[in-house]
Amino acid sequence: MTNTAMKKLFVGKDGVVTFICPKCGASRRDIVEQYKDQTRSIKIECKCAHVCEVQLEFRQSFRKETSLHGIYFRTSHPDDLKEMTISNLTFWGCKFETMKACTLALGEGIGLEFVLDNQDRSKIKRKAVVVDVKGCHVHCKFSVPPDIIDSELGFYLKNR
Repeated sequence: MTNTAMKKLFVGKDGVVTFICPKCGASRRDIVEQYKDQTRSIKIECKCAHVCEVQLEFRQSFRKETSLHGIYFRTSHPDDLKEMTISNLTFWGCKFETMKACTLALGEGIGLEFVLDNQDRSKIKRKAVVVDVKGCHVHCKFSVPPDIIDSELGFYLKNR
């Protein structure tokens, strides 16, 4: 058994993943829905007998680790601005850390403003809904319809 660095495979909405063998280049598609709640890696064996350990990623989109500074505010109090640092970002939402424990509630509407660390220093403004709060850590989902994607944010996320 030859073991290489663990690869992350993104699972499609249909529960299917495509595996390309790093040894022989053969590809195969497998239904992996049964592993959705599993957090550990799995081993896939190619027809050439090469075994590869992979981590399945069921997220809808790529999550980029960041350290972007910005502000957030409750939509019910738009003048009460608070500082934050976005620690990861997707097309659909983000996780950020507040400077002190916050009192945001699940389902609460918030506004976010932050600057990307790209060449253009693109300013992003988003309305979002809080989906999880743990002390200073907040997860939120952007309030943008799924078929509308900001081109600047999209370009930033695709250029990891």
